Amino acid sequence: MERRMIESKLGKLATGGLLALAFFGLLMMIGGLHEKAWSAPRKQLSNLGNRPNIILIQADDLVRSDIRYMPNVKKYLTAAGTTFTNYNAPYPLCGPARAALLTGQLSHNNDVLSNFKANDGGYYQLAQLPGRQNQKNSLGPWMQKAGYRTGFVGKFLNDYGTLDPNEVPPGWNSWQALIDQSTYDYYNYAMNLNGKVKYWGDPAYAQQQLNLGTIAATNAPTTFAEFLATFHEAFPVWDYFGWQRPQDYTMDVNGKMANTFVQNSVRSRKPFFLYYATPGPHAEDTNHLQGLRPGAPNPDPRPPKRYEHTFDNVKLPQPPDFNEADVSDKASNVKNLPLLDEAKIETVTASYRGRLGAVKSIDDQVGKIVKTLKKNRELNNTVIIFNSDNGYLQGEHRLAASKFLPFENSLRIPLIMRGPGIKAHATVSNPSLDVDIAPTILAAAKAKAKPGRLFDGISLLAAAKKVKKLPYRDIPMEAERPLFKFTTPLTQFDLPFYGVKTNRYKYVHWSFGDVELYDMKKDPYELENLASDPDMAGVVSQLEAKAQQLQDCKGKTCR
Repeated sequence: MERRMIESKLGKLATGGLLALAFFGLLMMIGGLHEKAWSAPRKQLSNLGNRPNIILIQADDLVRSDIRYMPNVKKYLTAAGTTFTNYNAPYPLCGPARAALLTGQLSHNNDVLSNFKANDGGYYQLAQLPGRQNQKNSLGPWMQKAGYRTGFVGKFLNDYGTLDPNEVPPGWNSWQALIDQSTYDYYNYAMNLNGKVKYWGDPAYAQQQLNLGTIAATNAPTTFAEFLATFHEAFPVWDYFGWQRPQDYTMDVNGKMANTFVQNSVRSRKPFFLYYATPGPHAEDTNHLQGLRPGAPNPDPRPPKRYEHTFDNVKLPQPPDFNEADVSDKASNVKNLPLLDEAKIETVTASYRGRLGAVKSIDDQVGKIVKTLKKNRELNNTVIIFNSDNGYLQGEHRLAASKFLPFENSLRIPLIMRGPGIKAHATVSNPSLDVDIAPTILAAAKAKAKPGRLFDGISLLAAAKKVKKLPYRDIPMEAERPLFKFTTPLTQFDLPFYGVKTNRYKYVHWSFGDVELYDMKKDPYELENLASDPDMAGVVSQLEAKAQQLQDCKGKTCR
């Protein structure tokens, strides 16, 4: 007997007082009702549409092979859900990828064109765009309007808080966000907790991180020399790097916040939506400054203390494209890169092992959230989506530490979904994109109101439930701006491009004129650029036309 029916019967007996109490006791004895039956989530009383809770967990720079070191993700998500094996970030960079998720639109349509305000990107670009392009018309507000209790924890868009650390974006009932540039320090950082700033680690050093973000946002450097001067201005003690207290480790702190939001929300009459954007395993950039600050803590990133030596014996993956022997066929931004020497490979290996520690700490938080849902009998009524904003290159094609470029380990990333009706231990191999996440979440929420944007993406929910096959589509690729308006030793190759990936080929047209073509079936590691092969001229011509069409696509024409 459902709780609503029982409470209705008891209500009719309310005037009987003791009689109602006796009736309740009789039900307990005869019907076998126990405490768990009566502690079912209260939100079911008003959630007549039986809408699920939705948790989006987004890692930063996670790659597909990292999943093997995440036992909770494998047990609770992969084995119990559907893995999208061809999920892609068309613009594999933090800010544009996150904006695509929030808006359901590619960068050329949502106008978040890079990471930073100075380059037409980042948080303030989305916040200050006019009309329907503004962040008021994005995922958080949509879910709030759909009747969900909304919460955000972790890393938002780049530049967030650099102009106003107390600002809370619209659409979030609970807001707990890292403030740039302290986002990129795992032990010393500041967060906006519902409009109030709180520090972890050494407050003075965390404030220096914030100062760096503010200086860069208000007086953006235009040369590498100015970039370096900005760091010197922000960090007057050049070789100091704050505290390293285990209790401050950002993945653990953010994970606890996310879990607390879940614990508080299961008591609500509303379904809840949590966007938990862990900052790891992104590198701790601000400490290292391209390797120029002496004595910077290593590895980059650092694992939590409990996993400091867990992965000491794990070998760095070295697929066929690792430290590629011949890059003379690549575009000019890569073709002159030197081979990685032993010292550089050792550095990449150390950072890889540090990343795995950070990855393991994220996995710990996933396990705790799932256990909280199970304890409160909400796991089977919760859609969990796990993904990354983009991938990461760790020696592939001689790139020691990079993303941005459209090589596979940067472009193609993890996506796993579990929840009511979603098939367990299943895979979907047709292409999916980060712009699909917002339509998927709105479909899962059974949101009635239409969003005020023309989606470039589609819902993946029916495919995850095996109700409908995911349609095939070509994958657009685009990078609208260089990473910076100047070059640095590690970002000189991060330049604009557009292109397309089909079920057979990947085609890239760089802003400086070079083109690349790879046969992904015969050459999945992108070792041989076929663009100059006369026999491939027809393919190049066809793909150039398709890439140009996708470069200006809107809505259905992007699919």
